[in-house]
Amino acid sequence: MRLTLQSKFILALLGSVLFTVALAYGLTFWVQDRRMALVVTLLLAFMLAGIIGRILSRHMTKSVGEITAVARGLAQGQGGRRVAVRSRDEIADLGHVVNQMAENLETRLTEISEDRVRLQAVLSSMVEGVLVLDRECKVLLMNAAIERMFLLEESTVLGRPLIEVFRHRPLHQLVQKVLESGADQSEEVVMFVPEERIFTVQASVSEKGGVAAVLVFHDVSNLKRLERIRKDFVANVSHELRTPLTSIKGYIEALIDGAKDDPQKCVEFLGIIQRHADQLNALLADLLQLSTIESGQYQWQRGTVSISHLIDKAVHLLRPQADKKGQTISIGSSEGVGPVTGDADKLIQVLINLIDNAVKYTPKGGRITVEARQRPGDVELTVSDTGIGIPPMEIPRIFERFYRVDRARSREMGGTGLGLSIVKHIVEAHGGKVSVESQFGKGSRFIVTLPKQPPVS
Repeated sequence: MRLTLQSKFILALLGSVLFTVALAYGLTFWVQDRRMALVVTLLLAFMLAGIIGRILSRHMTKSVGEITAVARGLAQGQGGRRVAVRSRDEIADLGHVVNQMAENLETRLTEISEDRVRLQAVLSSMVEGVLVLDRECKVLLMNAAIERMFLLEESTVLGRPLIEVFRHRPLHQLVQKVLESGADQSEEVVMFVPEERIFTVQASVSEKGGVAAVLVFHDVSNLKRLERIRKDFVANVSHELRTPLTSIKGYIEALIDGAKDDPQKCVEFLGIIQRHADQLNALLADLLQLSTIESGQYQWQRGTVSISHLIDKAVHLLRPQADKKGQTISIGSSEGVGPVTGDADKLIQVLINLIDNAVKYTPKGGRITVEARQRPGDVELTVSDTGIGIPPMEIPRIFERFYRVDRARSREMGGTGLGLSIVKHIVEAHGGKVSVESQFGKGSRFIVTLPKQPPVS
């Protein structure tokens, strides 16, 4: 049976009245003084009312206090507690409501937490950088890609205006344009973080949950670089092919126009034609080799390669060329240098290309030194010369295809501009790296580092 608080009070009051009437009626038989009997009756009635009120008050206070404690815990984000319902009155109804509210709140918090985890997982796995702004253009959310791209920390960025985080006017103008027009827009921006990077920024408008704009950053720096390399490659190949072909065509026309009748000029012109034809053949051979290596079609031979034997063979092949220029090629000590695993034919080509370059760009009477040194886990090969050296500004591009410090001199010596690029690709295919140290006018030192066990490709 359900009793409300009002019913309980009425029953308690009715009980008190009946008890008082019965007590008063009984005292009239025991006490002769009716006034005294009335006083005693009233005192007992007040005591009974106080006891009943105290009992009801403690019940209500305890129940309300428990409900308050649970509600306070929910407000502070402490779930799990529930109101213990021991009666069937209005306070019990309030307890049921609080318990139901707690369950609903915990369910919602669990759903929100799961949604947040899924959102963070998606944002963290994205290669693109995501930046979420509020209506005041302050940062609400960012993913790990943004931190990596711009070397930022989330704790120092959240809540700050976009213009403070990225002091980049075109980016800020793009956001303002999107917010004013309400339409999605995309724009390419160039930023320095710290080197030059090119981004395609997709800006979208949102009006949900206090979000004003969402920016997605696509790093297209590598695509732009590859596009530039492709354009340069086409232009360079066209130029490199045009020069010898123009010479061949010119001398053939000269022979047709009558130079063939002069034996001396005929032999001279044919020699020039042959030299340019050889240059074309070398260029096409290097192009084919570089293309094969880059495409991954070359079948690398893996075997044990003796470094000292490699150096001796390369120096033996190029010593006659150095002797013609009065140069000295010396081999440093390679004692204690162990073998490496790799493709012997390609590794010998690395040394030949480096020594050949040293011979070409070292004046008469210069010195070329080839050395090997054992290091923990790898072997270091160096080719040093006392040649013309490389200007500091040219060093970062020295391993690019067709890049020459002195184009006219390189072409005159029969170089194709691909030798160092081939060296770089072969060394990297063996899991190593190549670098150069140079002082302009004093000489250069090329350093090749090869691991003893290259990665399996």
